[in-house]
Amino acid sequence: MAFSYPLLFFKKFVYRTTVGRSKDKLAVLAGELNVSYHVFPVNDHGGWGAALAGKTALLNIAGPFSETAELAMEACITFNVHYIDITAEVDIYRLAETKDEKAKVADIMILSGAGLFATYDPLVMHTAKRVNEPVKLRVAFKYSGGFTPGSIASSANIINAGYLVRKDGKIEKLIEAPSAAFDFGDGPEDCFPTPLGGVVLCYRSTGIPNIEEYFQMALPANTPDPETVKIQNGELSADIAERVSMIVAEITGADGKMVRSLAKMPSGYMPTVTSAIEVASRVLKGGYKAGFQSPGSVYGQDLLSSLTDVEVIDLEQ
Repeated sequence: MAFSYPLLFFKKFVYRTTVGRSKDKLAVLAGELNVSYHVFPVNDHGGWGAALAGKTALLNIAGPFSETAELAMEACITFNVHYIDITAEVDIYRLAETKDEKAKVADIMILSGAGLFATYDPLVMHTAKRVNEPVKLRVAFKYSGGFTPGSIASSANIINAGYLVRKDGKIEKLIEAPSAAFDFGDGPEDCFPTPLGGVVLCYRSTGIPNIEEYFQMALPANTPDPETVKIQNGELSADIAERVSMIVAEITGADGKMVRSLAKMPSGYMPTVTSAIEVASRVLKGGYKAGFQSPGSVYGQDLLSSLTDVEVIDLEQ
């Protein structure tokens, strides 16, 4: 299979190469960026070698990542190139974790989740510092915006992963789990248990032994079906664009004290775009730790202050 969407290869702070499956579309994109391009199947070792030669980092935006991530990670390890992606598939985070030792030997970083988790993970770190000895984390993500075709393709992988929690330091898969209420500022709202990935990434950055995650889709009043809310020609409807997406983190300390912090960001996919570029830029400037990393484990909570239009609020009990 060839790539569904372009991959971007970086060196010296500029785009240098793009890769995908459609030669005609890539030629147009490469012309706009004034870069070279490659077209090859994802399992083509020679194609990877040609594309990665002389590069510093790969930003993988080719979803569904279940079809691209492992071969891309292995290619980056082979050719000593940092790997970054924007997946929301928890199984890809678990896959990235298994590449830790190989990445350390290659002196490269494997950072999966440079989209949502560039906000999510540092927010959890910020919240965790408000208690002594954090022992439990509950997070809810309220998303406003449409879906790209790649996200729709990835959603089945997210659902099929099942509801995963971290309990006493170990990941467990629950057969069923109830919804839970979270307050995003307008009173309690039901959110549904969803494997967002904090059980892997936030555990990497904080070591909190008990983690639960929830999700809510904020739909426009006239759009009852989430699958109908799709991005058309790269644009959101005015109704959706005026909304915000939010993440609320609740952390309980060993003494029973519970604190909450909220992050607000623009609706839709622009936060993913800006955060992925921010992470890639840091890597190009030498900001990396070898091995498997989460956004928070390598850049800490200070990453939040570098993200465009992200507001963090510490909430009262």
